Amino acid sequence: MGDERVKAEALQILGRFEALPRLVVFDLDHTIWPLYCDCCSIGDSPRLFRHAKGIMCALKEKGIAMAVSSRSSTPDIANAFLDKLELQPMFVTKEIFDSWTHKTEHFQRIQRTTGIPYESMLFFDDEHRNFATVSKMGVTSILVDWDGGVNLEMFKLGLNNFAAKFAASSTDKDEQTSFNG
Repeated sequence: MGDERVKAEALQILGRFEALPRLVVFDLDHTIWPLYCDCCSIGDSPRLFRHAKGIMCALKEKGIAMAVSSRSSTPDIANAFLDKLELQPMFVTKEIFDSWTHKTEHFQRIQRTTGIPYESMLFFDDEHRNFATVSKMGVTSILVDWDGGVNLEMFKLGLNNFAAKFAASSTDKDEQTSFNG
C-alpha cells in the first residue's frame, strides 16, 4: 500500500473520532523505521515502515502536531535519517538524546516546549518500559511490535484508546460537577 493510500485510509480513521490528540509523539528506532540508529552510519540509507509516512502525512493534513522522543547515543544519525526521509518539517519538536529516565525527561521537555498537556498526547513506542512510564504521566501510549512499527492497525488502536480515555475523563468531570453542584 503506497503512502497516498495509507494517508487516505488514515484520514478516514481520523474522521471516525470526535476526540483527537493534539500531539502525536513517535519513537524512532523500530517504531517508524526498522533499525537502530546506534548500529548505523550517517551514510546509510534508511527506510520507513510501510505505513509510517502515510500516517504522518494524514496527521499533518488534519492539523495534529507531531514530535519525536527517541533515546539514542547517535542523535546525529537519527537527525540525518529524518533529513534523508524528508521528515524534519513534520515535527514541532524533537527530543533525541541518551536518557536513563525511560523518556520521562523527553516528555517533560516536549510538554514545556509545546504547552500541550500529557492527557492530550498520543505516543507510539516499541519498548515496554517507555510505554509503562510515559503512560503513568497521563499520555495515551501504544506499544508497537518492534518488527512492524507504527501501522494503520496500531494507529486505529491508539485513537480508540485516546478517545476512550477522553470519554472517561469527560464523564468523571461531569459526575464531579453534578456531585459538587
